[in-house]
Amino acid sequence: MSFKDLYEKYINNQASEEEIKIVEEEIEKNEIISEYLCNKIDDDLFNLGNSKDGEDFGEKQQINSNKKCEEDVLLKNINRKIRNKFLKTILASVVIVIGILASAKYIISPRMDAKYYNPSIKKGDFTTQFLTDISVFTELHFPGIITNYTDDESLGYGKYNVKIGQNDIFKNTNTTYDGVINKGSLEYIENDFYKYPSMNVFKYGVYPFSCGFDDDTGQLEELKKLPSTSQVSAYISFKKDIDMKEIAKMIEENKDLYFSWVGIRTCDKNIQQLPQMGFESSGTGVILESFKNSKDYPYLELGGIDEDRNRADIYETHFKSLVKYMIDNKAFIELNHPNSYISSYENTLKYVEENGVKSYGVLVNGSKDSILKLRKNKFVYNLIIDDVKVSSYSH
Repeated sequence: MSFKDLYEKYINNQASEEEIKIVEEEIEKNEIISEYLCNKIDDDLFNLGNSKDGEDFGEKQQINSNKKCEEDVLLKNINRKIRNKFLKTILASVVIVIGILASAKYIISPRMDAKYYNPSIKKGDFTTQFLTDISVFTELHFPGIITNYTDDESLGYGKYNVKIGQNDIFKNTNTTYDGVINKGSLEYIENDFYKYPSMNVFKYGVYPFSCGFDDDTGQLEELKKLPSTSQVSAYISFKKDIDMKEIAKMIEENKDLYFSWVGIRTCDKNIQQLPQMGFESSGTGVILESFKNSKDYPYLELGGIDEDRNRADIYETHFKSLVKYMIDNKAFIELNHPNSYISSYENTLKYVEENGVKSYGVLVNGSKDSILKLRKNKFVYNLIIDDVKVSSYSH
């Protein structure tokens, strides 16, 4: 019987006692041999034998060391590549962000500035778009007020901080108003910036017609009581609309009075159209140099005009140019000023072209005696005192 067959009987519990003894002796011998071989291998690997074995181990150790070095180098290369990849990713992200910001600042923002109302556009050497626009608007709508300066600060993307300097001619006071223009809309302006005249300051100014003082006897009596040095601002209403020839004559005959605003009829008398419109007669205020001798808007600027020229024609042309300028600068009107619509200016221009430029009243400043003298003019219906000060040096 072979040892294999005997071993099969042993593991199947079929061997006799003698056969069990034989198998277990063989197993014991094999265990001794296995232990010896294991020890022999350990000695060879770890230099526990002779010098030759030590040299072999040294070579193996060197191999292992080289292998470890190679692994370290490989690991460093991997880490370096990972780090470089990471840095490249960060750098690419930074470049993209910078590109986006630069694009926003130098491409998107300028395009939005160009798309929406831009107050910073130059109009000649000394004026800007906003200064011109607000000067014309003020003259048309705010009796006795002129714009003396504007300033603007671009915030980008069609948004601007603006400042407007107003001068009350009679009071000789200056007020600065802060505002914000955002994407073509006047988002904010300080209270009381708009100095539209009241509807009833002129007898036949705005339909339905009424007047705070149809009978101005009481006001005339009060004027007479004032000191001789007194200065008065008064609204003068006419009995009927008068043309610019009569206005020019009236101004010429009352040179000691300042006609700070001439109200103009802008529609049929039985129609209410707001805001009221007019003009300042002397060219006082900011000089719009770029509009001198303008072909598009003749006499838009009255400052420096020869006194010998036909003032009636100049006044008529001046008012039409003011209105035409507003029509052509639609973006300014669309900033959403109260009661201000492009159609109002278009209708006004059409009306005065067909019916002439005529006035229903004026705002004048001067001494009480000069005011009382003008009250006697054949065209004057009544007056309403706007303001009074002790002398021309008062504020």
